[in-house]
Amino acid sequence: MKNIILFISILVLTSSCNQTGEKTSTNLNENYSKNLATAQKFFDLFLTEDIEGQKPLICPGVTHYPPFYGSEPGKYDSFIAAGKGWMDNFDEITYNARVWLPGTDSLGVSNGSVRTYGVWTAKNPMNGNVITTNAYHSFEFNAKGQIHEMRDYFDASGAMAAAMKETALE
Repeated sequence: MKNIILFISILVLTSSCNQTGEKTSTNLNENYSKNLATAQKFFDLFLTEDIEGQKPLICPGVTHYPPFYGSEPGKYDSFIAAGKGWMDNFDEITYNARVWLPGTDSLGVSNGSVRTYGVWTAKNPMNGNVITTNAYHSFEFNAKGQIHEMRDYFDASGAMAAAMKETALE
């Protein structure tokens, strides 16, 4: 009887420890990889100051939420002008992405959108000041895979103030 109880106990213990070999699901939206490539290309083109290369990636009805204090959302022309403004006023622009992440809808379901956290650096060519700022950006895409909403979160006003700061005379 002891042997039967011992055998059943061992059987129960070993069977309760078995893991199923189910494949884990990433739950990523099927468009995420394509949209990630578009967002990364958009930034790569920004770094090379290629506005014309960026234009096909942007939906004509885009809504852009700029990072400046008190700014209002803008449409296509203001989005293009904002990017050109950064390109015209800074040299040696870099973006070091710390991470690229899939976005979700309000219920936490992956929706193909893209998020990134990273660090921007740029040099003011007029005085040599170099700015560095942490940033967060989110991209929403339309059915054609174009950016139809972009939100920028960083201290743009502080970055501009640092870029324009007078250097102390020695």
